[in-house]
Amino acid sequence: MPLPLPRLVLLTCCLLPAVGVSVPARHANVVATFIYSCDASNPDPRLRTTYTAAGKPRPRSKSSPIEVFNRGQAPARKYVAIGEVSVLASGSRTSVDELTEWAKRGARRLGGDAIVNVSWDDAAHAQPKAGPVGLLYLTASVVSWEE
Repeated sequence: MPLPLPRLVLLTCCLLPAVGVSVPARHANVVATFIYSCDASNPDPRLRTTYTAAGKPRPRSKSSPIEVFNRGQAPARKYVAIGEVSVLASGSRTSVDELTEWAKRGARRLGGDAIVNVSWDDAAHAQPKAGPVGLLYLTASVVSWEE
């Protein structure tokens, strides 16, 4: 399907500077520019961690496994809650899986073994409100296994 004439003209005008074609101009100070308007990279989500237990366990290594238990799932092992973690998406394209990975990072910083009671919602519907409509907000408790 051929491009309509106005789109073809616009495309041609945008491509001329890219291929090095100069167009005669009356003024020497004319500069052709092209600015891409969409940034392909997403900034990192906003991670917040809080200790809720007495003392501060040592942070775990970046490769330590962190188990995930969504709201309604209970671990079979005994545990003690040591903190809370929350993650606010940076954009509408941020997935729940990405937020969960960030929550795991926060759990490692707090010295946890797992995150439990993991839930997510639109940030505008969270109590208290965590951000604007359209951004996901994940919350969880960080726990350490009892020996």
